[in-house]
Amino acid sequence: MSSVVTTGVLDPAPYDAYARMVQRLLDVPVALVTLVEPERQWFPGAVGLPAEVEAVRETPLSHSVCQYVVADASPLVIEDTRLDDRLRTNGAVVDLDVIAYAGWPLTDHAGLVVGSLCAIDHRPRAWSEDDLAVLEDVAAACSAALSERRLRELASESARRAHDLSSRSRVLLALSEALSATLTLTDVAAALQRTALEQLGCIRAGLWVTDAHDPIRSADLPLAQPATRGMLRYVSPAGDTWGSARLNHALGLDDSNPVGESVLEQRPLSFADAATQNARYPTLDYSEQVGQARSFWPLVERGEVLGSMALVWEERRVLTDDELVTLGALAAYTAQAARRALLTGSQADSLVTLQRALLPRLPEGGALSLAARYRPAAERDQVGGDWYDAVTLASGATSLMIGDVVGHDVAAAATMGTLRTMLRALTWSHGDATAQNVSRLDAAMRDLGVEGMATLVHLWVQPDTGDGARPGDAVLRWTNAGHVPPLLLDPHGTARLLAPEPADLMVGVDATVERREHTARVEAGSTLLLYTDGLIERRRESIDAGLARLAAVAARHHALALPDFLDAVLADAADDSDHAHDDDVALLAVRFTG
Repeated sequence: MSSVVTTGVLDPAPYDAYARMVQRLLDVPVALVTLVEPERQWFPGAVGLPAEVEAVRETPLSHSVCQYVVADASPLVIEDTRLDDRLRTNGAVVDLDVIAYAGWPLTDHAGLVVGSLCAIDHRPRAWSEDDLAVLEDVAAACSAALSERRLRELASESARRAHDLSSRSRVLLALSEALSATLTLTDVAAALQRTALEQLGCIRAGLWVTDAHDPIRSADLPLAQPATRGMLRYVSPAGDTWGSARLNHALGLDDSNPVGESVLEQRPLSFADAATQNARYPTLDYSEQVGQARSFWPLVERGEVLGSMALVWEERRVLTDDELVTLGALAAYTAQAARRALLTGSQADSLVTLQRALLPRLPEGGALSLAARYRPAAERDQVGGDWYDAVTLASGATSLMIGDVVGHDVAAAATMGTLRTMLRALTWSHGDATAQNVSRLDAAMRDLGVEGMATLVHLWVQPDTGDGARPGDAVLRWTNAGHVPPLLLDPHGTARLLAPEPADLMVGVDATVERREHTARVEAGSTLLLYTDGLIERRRESIDAGLARLAAVAARHHALALPDFLDAVLADAADDSDHAHDDDVALLAVRFTG
């Protein structure tokens, strides 16, 4: 036995035609196309039914003779059902006056018997061979129609599933590509927003992350007291316009809001419209609420609770099973990227802290005023070898140094620390011979096995005691090992580069190279700016253009107090939308105050 479970509605027109054909050809008052299900039989084709049955086109199996055609998978031919032990008490016989019955099996696309094409008379009848041959032929045509319909349904369902799979793959591919380049939580939030708007038809998408100092394990969360769970904070991407999210930027990790409850319950929460959500969480600020349908998904990665993802659609909608599968994958991808961003940020913060610790404390007092700035690259997983130093010796002279080790990793930072310490020690031991000190540094790198290459400028500043010198005037002696040239601003803001000839070779390449020392006189009130190349380099721009831009910026701000001067130079010279400061920047400024 096989039965069909068909919940769809068949168009009765073609199946009524088969019933009418049987009625005319066999001269019977009733003819039916019957499909049998576990709890009922129903009639996609029928002629001659009582009005009350015609209205519903179905009967329970207690009133079914056709069920036996399906059960036996063979024709059933009865001259008088009242004389048949199996049928005499059947409701179809007792209530519907089914006396003579001839039913032929109907099969589906798989060859399974799913119903019966039957002829019914209200009086006993001996069915002829011609009657049964007609019934068999019409049943074959009706079975073909049923099979064709089912095959069309399967093809349509397959096409829909293929479309859904293609859509899901497109969404996840877009998200994977967007998330592959993310380094910060802000990057992740922007990638999520872009993918949800472009691929899912959302009007808003956002990320809330936990702010607990210690990671929250998903297994511990339901047991944790509210006071120890921390908060969930909204991550606002660049150019964010989601006013409602900003109003509700800090949410409790509890059931007072959908973001917190999704995390607390560790399951998605979806609402077909805004009113349903708002009634459940009446304490939120809805003054800038947009859209209708919304869905909230917890972000859990490797048992660690990271936060929640929120999606909003313009219209009311109930998410389908396929959409929920897609959103589940979206949440998993986002959780992975968020965890990576948190780890990357933590590691980068530790590296930057280490690098800052390697930078010196500047001397205070005397005839020179000093200030410095260090800004790490925008790529937070990179730590570089930019450095500066200033040492005031017992003689009253001051040694200045700035350098940049090749590379952007921990090894570069370690080499930077080694070179800074070595050059400081050489300066203390050997005095003002800047070119010789750098040569000694180069030789020490070779002899001590210090691997790496670096550019640097080493300067020595002394009071000017020559003829015509005024209080506060100074003499500079310096050597340049492949570094960008220092910039000197006179008291009136006129800028010039200290680059009388090409710089010498960087250190770490050839310890035998001859190095040159240069001298310049400086007026009291002048400002000397030492910097690394991250301040001036731009894509698709020459170094000369960058140097010219720096000179103009420094001249414009030369009258500012030294710390403000450095901040202004950084803001004007280093910030550029096409540049995005993809290299470290170190600056050391000296003002000759007298």
